[in-house]
Amino acid sequence: MKQIKIAFNLEPLYIPIEQILVTKFLAEHNRYARKYKQIKASIIEVGIIEPLSIFEIQSEKQMYSLLDGHMRFEILKELGFTEVPCLMSTDDESYTHNKQTNRLATVQEHLMIRKAIKRGVNEERLAKTLNIDVRYIKSKVNLLNGVCPEVIELLKDREISQQVFFILKKMKPIRQLECVEIMLSVNNLTVNYAKALLVATNPNFLVTPSKKSNKNGTSSDAIKKIENDIAHLHLQYKSIEQDHAQTTLNLVLAIGYLRKMISNNNIKNYLAKYHSDLLENFESLIQLDSFNSK
Repeated sequence: MKQIKIAFNLEPLYIPIEQILVTKFLAEHNRYARKYKQIKASIIEVGIIEPLSIFEIQSEKQMYSLLDGHMRFEILKELGFTEVPCLMSTDDESYTHNKQTNRLATVQEHLMIRKAIKRGVNEERLAKTLNIDVRYIKSKVNLLNGVCPEVIELLKDREISQQVFFILKKMKPIRQLECVEIMLSVNNLTVNYAKALLVATNPNFLVTPSKKSNKNGTSSDAIKKIENDIAHLHLQYKSIEQDHAQTTLNLVLAIGYLRKMISNNNIKNYLAKYHSDLLENFESLIQLDSFNSK
């Protein structure tokens, strides 16, 4: 069995700031961004959680190249840190770490907040740490209450609006699962699409059936038909996508054959004399292929 090479040493090192060289400079406007303020507030409140990623410069003694964490590095300098925790990379590729990093999914964020509160961190401190309104924390804590486990499992790695969960909670579990499967099949996890599915839901599958009449005159059957049509179109698209590679290969082979055929003067003269329209189309295809290849 082939061994997997570990990209970083597991134990963090504390490196003096002056021994770290940045590989890119942080734009001035980033210092006023919400993300910058959140990270700064987090470091002030609970300290540095994620170490920086560095690589030792072979030509320079005790000097290191910063691979990932430029924003944290600038904040630490601003706060007066003299040493910073770092993970030593075994590869000097500055994009490797970022490629293997997934942005925090909505469900994972909820679980992290719940875990922090369970450990004794109160909501006010969390809000201060993340530089956000405490009401946002409260909404995150209760995010998955009323959402069926199967839906949570399907969405656990997705970064989506929490409003989608609030819409799903208005439906019974079986309808929640059906809607999420439709949303995933068409790769549309937006709030508007979730709202459309809610409108198309039979009142029997709602937690609290709506008593409001449809002011727009659009029946739920019509919306259901649109929903099914979109799902059908997505399946057709996926089928075309799967055949695209083979179709492209066939086209390349066909154009190659046409190019070779037209290069024969006898064939070209015959087509020009008796089938000029075909020759014109063949030459157009060859020219178009040559243009796209540039």
